[in-house]
Amino acid sequence: MDKREKLLITAFYLAKFDRVAYANLGYSKINQAHEEIGRKLGYKRNSVKNRRDDFDPLFGHRAGWHQVELSKSNLKIVNAFDHLSEEALRAVVLDLLDEASSRAVLLLSENVPKQTSTYTTRGITGKKAEAIFIDWFAKYYPHDILVDTRDLGCGYDFEVENSDRVFEVKGLSGDNGGVLFTDKEWAIAAEKQEDYHLVLVKECFSNDPIVEVYSNPHRRFIPKKQITTVINVNWGISSSDLNYTEID
Repeated sequence: MDKREKLLITAFYLAKFDRVAYANLGYSKINQAHEEIGRKLGYKRNSVKNRRDDFDPLFGHRAGWHQVELSKSNLKIVNAFDHLSEEALRAVVLDLLDEASSRAVLLLSENVPKQTSTYTTRGITGKKAEAIFIDWFAKYYPHDILVDTRDLGCGYDFEVENSDRVFEVKGLSGDNGGVLFTDKEWAIAAEKQEDYHLVLVKECFSNDPIVEVYSNPHRRFIPKKQITTVINVNWGISSSDLNYTEID
């Protein structure tokens, strides 16, 4: 793993868990943390701060670089590490910051597939697209009530009150590119058929974004299956520890 990947993983951890992250790494002051982390990783303090700024818009603790789309290298970090708990990701970061450690041998470039688009469901583009869709829906369907289901794990982002219609929103920073469905989203699209609508928002950061709606995407499109590998952290207790530890 090169030092830039170490920097990005550490910055992602700081952005996601904010003050808890700094405290659990043993720092009481943010500037001190950036200075020390930078020294350990071979960067200046501002480099640590700036790379945290890249990830900050995803979590809302700080504004960060909210006007800038995440780079492919940053998206790779998000996709690889976002599912980890604070404790697990902290353990990874502590290994990366341990200059004498031989345990920090994560081969991120081999374990995480390259991204082929600028879209990510938790990315800046996705959030911007959802905000555009909400305004668009209010304009064209003023008598319908849109219900936000993004945090419910339903397989779609919005549904309409007293209706079977649901909407899955995808965003593109440009006017061309593909989108990804999770396996659950695609399964729900198959189940709901005509009631499931793919909303594609193009040119998300322009003054005139384009909103396209595709009904029944499961029947309309023939996607290519993509199987990805993510990094997992497991906590092992050795058999010797189990044999010689008293059970309370």
